Amino acid sequence: MKVAGIIAEYNPFHNGHAYHIEQTRKITGADRVVIAMSGNFTQRGAPAIYDKYSRTTAALKAGADLVIQIPSVYSLSSAEFFGKAAVTLLEDTGLVQYLSFGTEAGELDNISKLADILYEEPERYKSSLKKYLKAGETFPIARSRALMDYCPEITNLTEITSSPNNILAIEYLKSLKTLGSSMIPMTIKRQGADHNDHYMYQGNNISAKAIREAVSYGTQVQSLSEYMNDTSFTSLMGAIENNQTVFENDLSGMMIYKLISEREKGYTKYFDVSEELSDRILNNLDKFTCLTEFCDLLKTKDKTYTRISRALFHILLGITDESISSAEYSGMCKYIRVLGFRKEAEDVISELKTKASIPVITGYNDAKNLYSEQFKDYINECRIEDLYYAVQTMKSGIPSKSDMSRPLVVV
Repeated sequence: MKVAGIIAEYNPFHNGHAYHIEQTRKITGADRVVIAMSGNFTQRGAPAIYDKYSRTTAALKAGADLVIQIPSVYSLSSAEFFGKAAVTLLEDTGLVQYLSFGTEAGELDNISKLADILYEEPERYKSSLKKYLKAGETFPIARSRALMDYCPEITNLTEITSSPNNILAIEYLKSLKTLGSSMIPMTIKRQGADHNDHYMYQGNNISAKAIREAVSYGTQVQSLSEYMNDTSFTSLMGAIENNQTVFENDLSGMMIYKLISEREKGYTKYFDVSEELSDRILNNLDKFTCLTEFCDLLKTKDKTYTRISRALFHILLGITDESISSAEYSGMCKYIRVLGFRKEAEDVISELKTKASIPVITGYNDAKNLYSEQFKDYINECRIEDLYYAVQTMKSGIPSKSDMSRPLVVV
């Protein structure tokens, strides 16, 4: 069985994502396409606009065969940690021969060169990096300038290192090298709207950010049907009509309670919360009006809005330095959690259970057979996901099931 893997968030699923799945299958000749997808919290440091099972259904209806979850401890992380965890998860399936990802560049040569440099960290590159950091540049800018010094022949280097999907692609390639993986990387050029494009109309495609903003502002929502498959659009409209869409500020009350309840101790035990950031949070608590405005207040030259938002969600969700250290020490994910599959591709589940190097969870009965540390991680992940469902319930008045009792999506 030839299998291709894709790392995704699908927040929400749109035509560009469907095109990626279609082209991945066509170019690789894959019999099955496996998606490693974020759960209810995403890499930009925010909740997904609608839940992971709805996004799983949309992906399966668009041609994916199997969707597995990237746990929140990884999905709410930097590009480097997110990429490493997601690639490792696909490697641990024992199934995936191709790793497919979208890039703004649409080619691998220069991205591979940059990944090699960042993986090997030659002395001349490290010296330049230190020089720019010492001069007060932010890490992303310092790294970009150090790379330009090292390989001036890459004329579009700044464009490459400032594009979100290219940055993730570099991290995926680094992770393949770190793992010594035999997965073959391939890229497909993004069609139409860029990753962060705010504009609605870009041919037949649209950015996920533009969709989220349209929903948030309540503008042109019906026109989104042009850019999403029927399943994804219907799920999104259902979430809107039932008041079940989730945005950052829906968690503002929970966030300020958590910050106030722990202000005596500070927040440095939480992942990616430095002493300086902890002090900034404490010194500005009385200015908290909502989560998004608090992130704006806390951001600095060297700490972006997204990084601040991720750090605050680490505090809210109880993601500590200790939990991250444990994850890295244990080889990243401790189990593979299946979110859904296509009936016609049921053979991929059998193959997964046979070939995976870590336990496969298709329901709570599987989880009960985990070792204690694995089960602890599973319970913690369900707790994080249940917080998301609690927000949906409070907004809509519609009761929701706990994460561990929700069935797989089968289409």
